[in-house]
Amino acid sequence: MPKTKKRRISSPPPPQAAAATTEKDSVIPRSMIVRRGRASKAILELVSDLRHVMAPNTAERLRESPSHTLKDLVKAATTLGVTHLVMVSQVQEHVNLRIARLPAGPTLSFKVASFQLARRVRAEQAKPFGSTAALLTSPLLVLNNFSSDEPHIKLLRIAMEAMFPAIDVATVELADCRRVVLCQYVGDDTVEIRHYAIKAKLVGVSKPVRQILEARRPPDLSKLKDVADFLLTTTEDDNDRPAPEEDASVVLPTNYVGRGNAAQRTSSIGLAELGPRLALRLYKVEKGLAKGDVLFHAFAAPEKAAAGAASG
Repeated sequence: MPKTKKRRISSPPPPQAAAATTEKDSVIPRSMIVRRGRASKAILELVSDLRHVMAPNTAERLRESPSHTLKDLVKAATTLGVTHLVMVSQVQEHVNLRIARLPAGPTLSFKVASFQLARRVRAEQAKPFGSTAALLTSPLLVLNNFSSDEPHIKLLRIAMEAMFPAIDVATVELADCRRVVLCQYVGDDTVEIRHYAIKAKLVGVSKPVRQILEARRPPDLSKLKDVADFLLTTTEDDNDRPAPEEDASVVLPTNYVGRGNAAQRTSSIGLAELGPRLALRLYKVEKGLAKGDVLFHAFAAPEKAAAGAASG
């Protein structure tokens, strides 16, 4: 008789664990980034870059159609549990970006004052950061200079915070801290956005020893008469490279990504820019989903803007 395979039966998780997982997932912001209307290749690439910034809690392989209306997008996003809809559009040389909180708003509209694609950011670097594994975890959000008392700037800060998962210092895993998104308010209703990867490198050892610790394969020592010749080797690059700054070197409490970055070892922490770079100027805030009372308008008369804010 032919042998029959035994079926593996997996028991369902305990109700408490399932409930905890569901509750945790429900508070994670999820985004959908789409292009609206016709756009150049650069704008299509910018949309792809923005999806990488918001990874992994975004639809990275989404294929939108010009025939999709806002109502269609909202319906699909709501079904998928999306909390934020980001829409990028282009009218001739002008690029606009809107961030809508689902399902009922508010909606923030920006003029893209300038942008630089991730591809061009990395082209400027001597050694660009090449790992894509950092995109598997959510980025940390850093807000700078959002101390203005103006209502629309406060709303802008709250909107930026709501797009990224909150960090619980007591429970966060060090290995999950792989990227940083920096949002800096520079005045004139403009915020600049930068995207970085966090990198760690073992310090306190010579370059040859570091090469051994970080290498996937042992180095070829067959041409050396003594192993000391390898350990004592120095190059101009070693002599010219400045020592890591004291405040950039930390003792890791747990293991971190990268070879040699083990617990209780000292590593230097640095940032590698991934791109893209954006400068967004806020020009309108609507109470609803791309409609409703206008709470702020940069180009409206002061009395009209005040009337709109009062009615909200």
